[in-house]
Amino acid sequence: MDIIRILSWIAILFLASSYWFQIWKIHVHKEVRDLSLMYHVFLGLGFGILIITAVVEESLIFFVKQVATFVPVVIIIAQILYHKEDRWHDDKGPYCPECDNELEPGWLYCTRCGNKVG
Repeated sequence: MDIIRILSWIAILFLASSYWFQIWKIHVHKEVRDLSLMYHVFLGLGFGILIITAVVEESLIFFVKQVATFVPVVIIIAQILYHKEDRWHDDKGPYCPECDNELEPGWLYCTRCGNKVG
C-alpha cells in the first residue's frame, strides 16, 4: 500500500509539472494560437468540480491532485486570453502565397485560408 501512495504522489508531481511546462512555453514564446480556450475552460471546470468532490470525500491526495492541476489550467486560460493577439514568428518562416499568413515549416495547408501551400 505504501508503494501505491508514493507512486500516486509522484503521479501528481508529473501531472502538475506538465501544465507548468506549458505555462513556461507560453511565457517564453507568447504564442497561444494552437491552444484551445474551450478545452482549457472545460478542464478547469472539471478540476474545480472534482476539488469539491475531494473535499466531500475527505481525500487529501485527490484534493491535492485537483488543486495542483486546477491552478495551472486557470493560469493557462489567463495566458490564452492575454496573448490571443500575439504572434511569435521566424523571419525565415514560410508564408501563404494567397493570404500572407505565417506558416510553420512542413505545413501543407494554410490554417487561415485552407489553401494548399506545400
